[in-house]
Amino acid sequence: MLVRILIIAYGRLALPAALVLAGLAAIFHPKLRASLWARVGIRKRLREAATRRDTSRPLIWFHVASAGELLQAEPVMNRCRDGGAQVAMTLTSVSGLDWITRLADWPELVWADVLPPDFPGAARRMWDVLQPSALIFVQADVWPGLIAEAGRRGTPVFLVAARLGEDSFRLVNPLGRAVYGHLYRRLHEILAVGEADRGRLARLVPGHGALSVGGDPGVDTAIERVSNAARLALPASYDPSRVPVIVVGSSWPADEARWVPVVQRALERFPHLRIVVVPHEPSETRLHALEAEFAAHAPQRLSLLAGEDSPAETRVVLADTVGVLATLYGAGSIAYVGGGFSTGVHNVAEPAAAGIPVIFGPRHGNSAVAEALLAEGAAFAVGDEGALERCLLPLLENPAGARDLGARARTTVERLCGAADGIYAHIAAAVPGLGR
Repeated sequence: MLVRILIIAYGRLALPAALVLAGLAAIFHPKLRASLWARVGIRKRLREAATRRDTSRPLIWFHVASAGELLQAEPVMNRCRDGGAQVAMTLTSVSGLDWITRLADWPELVWADVLPPDFPGAARRMWDVLQPSALIFVQADVWPGLIAEAGRRGTPVFLVAARLGEDSFRLVNPLGRAVYGHLYRRLHEILAVGEADRGRLARLVPGHGALSVGGDPGVDTAIERVSNAARLALPASYDPSRVPVIVVGSSWPADEARWVPVVQRALERFPHLRIVVVPHEPSETRLHALEAEFAAHAPQRLSLLAGEDSPAETRVVLADTVGVLATLYGAGSIAYVGGGFSTGVHNVAEPAAAGIPVIFGPRHGNSAVAEALLAEGAAFAVGDEGALERCLLPLLENPAGARDLGARARTTVERLCGAADGIYAHIAAAVPGLGR
């Protein structure tokens, strides 16, 4: 009874109050302002989606938090399309909207947009238009309003690539455990990313009849993206077969506080070393800050380079566009992946798929791939600047050893791939007409 009261209070009190506070805070926070503006006109866009809905075909609706989860979902979406379904996609974060362009040419795509506020009326409108055959949440971003409406409509809800950390609020806090245990029990099926997560989820929802390990479909995406990536216009001197090239991917300010001093010293010690930096958010503020840090090495922006005609002496390249990281890992010999000193490490499967050793910060429990790479000795977790330097310098001094570790990393992610087929089979079993 208490949980039901809390969920009602969420919809009638907490959510409206949060929107009011967000509107006030948006005056001072451009990112929050952009998130609110992205939701203006969403009803009109949803009505337009109705003209694309073919009710003779099943529709699979995927909801993800942002770009990282979209990449996890993509191979499963591909299999649903191949199985004859239409597809809808919603995101929580406006930062993932740039990645929706990857789906823009899909004739099967009925609707792709940010998720409106989780009110019952909004959920009813989405169901009326989309008439989904199944709703797929990815990793952890579940919403009470959507789950409630799915229950009323008899729509099966899946949580795939499910993660649950040992210190997660959902597991260790009594209130979080009660609320999320209630929500997770209403899911048709939970497919954990690995055995450790399955065990923790079993503690959250003991006795759930459809909880199993499904793997991480994001590994399939990483291998496909890296394998199909064309080399970008880096200077000709960025040849990892001849010189060491460090690719710093998805870098946050907290990462930069550790790796920038180490890389600056490495540039002095190794005259042939090349660096490619990809900020998590390549805003002008971040790019200007990095340009100032590496001013002594005349950093160049990726969008201004011209491949073979680029200055051969360029030693530091700053990526100023999104969506290029998988390509850049293919030009590297060592990767540092950001997020491990802030929200949790970002996509480590891509550099591993590119066959290069991976370094990241201490917060890596959110990534099953990171844990697998560590177990195989193909990746390194560092806790501070000194540990990073002690890890990086031997890799730069021993290129053959770095290549061996990279090969081990590639073998590890190849062993983890194939989850998308299994997850699709679970969805198809619950959706009449899918794959038939």
